[in-house]
Amino acid sequence: MSVGDRIAQLREELGISQTELANKAGLKPPTISQYESGTRSPSYEAIIKLSNALNITTDYLISGKEIKVGTITDPITKVLLHLLQWFPEEKKKTLLEYAIFLSRDTNLVDFTVLNDAVDYANYVHKKFTNGSLPIDVNQVADKLGVKIIESDLGADIEGMLIKGEQNIILLNSLITYRPRRKFTAAILLGHVIIPWHVKSQYFRKSDSSTLLTNDIEDIEAQQFAAAFIMPRNYIEKDLGKCKVTLDVLKKISSEKYDVSLFVLCNRLADFFKDKYAVIQSRNGQIIKTFPGNRPLKTSLHPQSQAVSFCQDTPVEEETRYSEMPSVNWFEDGKPGETVLEESIFNPDIGKVLTLLTLRTKEEQTIGE
Repeated sequence: MSVGDRIAQLREELGISQTELANKAGLKPPTISQYESGTRSPSYEAIIKLSNALNITTDYLISGKEIKVGTITDPITKVLLHLLQWFPEEKKKTLLEYAIFLSRDTNLVDFTVLNDAVDYANYVHKKFTNGSLPIDVNQVADKLGVKIIESDLGADIEGMLIKGEQNIILLNSLITYRPRRKFTAAILLGHVIIPWHVKSQYFRKSDSSTLLTNDIEDIEAQQFAAAFIMPRNYIEKDLGKCKVTLDVLKKISSEKYDVSLFVLCNRLADFFKDKYAVIQSRNGQIIKTFPGNRPLKTSLHPQSQAVSFCQDTPVEEETRYSEMPSVNWFEDGKPGETVLEESIFNPDIGKVLTLLTLRTKEEQTIGE
């Protein structure tokens, strides 16, 4: 069953129309029809919105987890069944490529059958790290027999994976931002680890977006990377009970996880869907979002701090704060409910990162 088929089935089970689902997810009605018919694939950002609207996990919407692997004892059968649920008819020939792949001397890890990308990330983290942070992706790759090489790949490619008897990850030496290079390496490592990713080569393009891609294998590899670099138990321990601000996240992202602030904010919103949402914008226009379980407005409020950077652009990095009614940010904003907006502008990047925090009545005073 495809992602579009699952969207249609779940929508029908809820007894709602395509228009109603679009409104709940903050999408346009024609896109739901296109997803369900298979004429268009949803981006990762759209999958997040749809999973929240359908009250399911993103993992389920992507994979369906239709096969109860735990009831099958033969590991070969488990993998074949898992592969079969993923590939459409015209791609089932890739099963042959996978068989050839297994016949090579590429015994990277003890062969373990797991359900999804996040399970593989947790497995690799447990088996090949000592539990300390930040994760050293190069060190783990070395333990897995994957060679990481730096090379000038030009302006269009951030990294590439070449599979073979020696799996090789090439990272573009022109990319100097370390967290970006680390995340790219972790994504490509995901393509090595996830056994149903059977292409001989994978690329990470320079203009690629974690949230805007609609390639299922890319989405899975990104899920692997996020779960591997920022394990769930660490995130919940670090951020579950403390007062989260952009200043706190900036410090933790740099010192503990060695990731970008945007990546950590997305991870936060993924875990604590009832409280946070993330927006990235440029020149007052939304580029991409990582919503919680509430549908975001499709445009920035003119009185938001994110928009204020267009009118008063700083020459150095600056964070601005405001508290506004939730109806200014969310389609389903409630009377008396407010949202704390924290927006940070980095002139070197030219983009605004906004963290939205839904406030309880007890929290509705900034600075408490």
